[in-house]
Amino acid sequence: MVPSYDESLARSDDTIRTANIASAAIDRLRAAGEVVDTEYSVAAPVLQGGRLFSGFMDELLGSDLVIFNLTDVSANVAYEFGIVQSLGRPYLFVCSGKELPAYFQGEIGILNFRNVEEFDAEDASHIDLYNSLKDCFSSSAIPLRFSRTQITEYFDGLALSDVSAASGLAAGYFRNSLRRFDRTNGFFGRKCSGMLRPAGQDRIEFEGKIPEMYIAVEPPSRLTDSYLRDFEQVEERLGELGFALVDFHINKGKDEADFRNFGGHVLAKREQGQIIEPRGLVVFEVPTFLYALQYSALYSAFFKTDLNAEELDRRGAMEEDLFDGMILRVKRSIDHYYRHDKEVPNASRRFKWTTIEALPDLLAEIGPQFL
Repeated sequence: MVPSYDESLARSDDTIRTANIASAAIDRLRAAGEVVDTEYSVAAPVLQGGRLFSGFMDELLGSDLVIFNLTDVSANVAYEFGIVQSLGRPYLFVCSGKELPAYFQGEIGILNFRNVEEFDAEDASHIDLYNSLKDCFSSSAIPLRFSRTQITEYFDGLALSDVSAASGLAAGYFRNSLRRFDRTNGFFGRKCSGMLRPAGQDRIEFEGKIPEMYIAVEPPSRLTDSYLRDFEQVEERLGELGFALVDFHINKGKDEADFRNFGGHVLAKREQGQIIEPRGLVVFEVPTFLYALQYSALYSAFFKTDLNAEELDRRGAMEEDLFDGMILRVKRSIDHYYRHDKEVPNASRRFKWTTIEALPDLLAEIGPQFL
């Protein structure tokens, strides 16, 4: 794919010529038996009706390599390059000048590129393009060097699309936990059998209890402390409000072969030191997956050992800001998965994401109804 547009939204002459040269190089590679997949083609997308996603994005998401012509680079090409980097797509630069524009220096590029009407087998820049495409398409996987950028150098080898651990972790959380309750024939609204194991009391086996809600509480420490300490703090706050957490498991239904038994904690009222068996099941947790965010590339890059004195002074505030940003990404991702999963009929009103500060109001709302 060769992105480059003029003000009229039609393909510019430069774009057409670059696409033709790349296409001719691909044809030569195919004739020489150097291309593994004979379906490779070159597209020069056009902004259709002034909308970016009708042209550029549609082509980009299906592309294997993006060729940018940076001769007289325009603002929109720089913007498109940002999108390509953020998605981690492999790319290559060509430029008629002796060096790349300032913000692109340090990237892979073919300089002194002759952007003429046809591929010239004697031209050094066309030979460079041919060899680069050969490196790219003569194996079953695009070499990593086409994905190495200034961004990946900053994040020690990862593209922007790979550093958002929040989104990936949220996908696993949704698939392995939330979706099992919210999907069609999931645990929500279905009578379940299982067992409660209140500490210091006899186990309670149950039949016909219905899971009613799923509550996730953000780590009170904002990931500056351990899961155990955070869980203890949440448990202490629940005790002050007259509630307790009880170990439980739900047995999988006989008609759901892909379901497993589910275990964790549910909420229960505590009266005179005794756990009261709840009417319904309110699953409650401090999500353990969030603690993996501390090992993400974003955290590692953000808190490098070479922080200056001012940054070290601001480290606490920086960690809070980073935590807030990651939690926001987790919540947005979960909302996205709810909206786009065809087996989850509606965005769930039974899943609640909350904080330790908001617990009193939430428990006052749901306690009389479910507990």
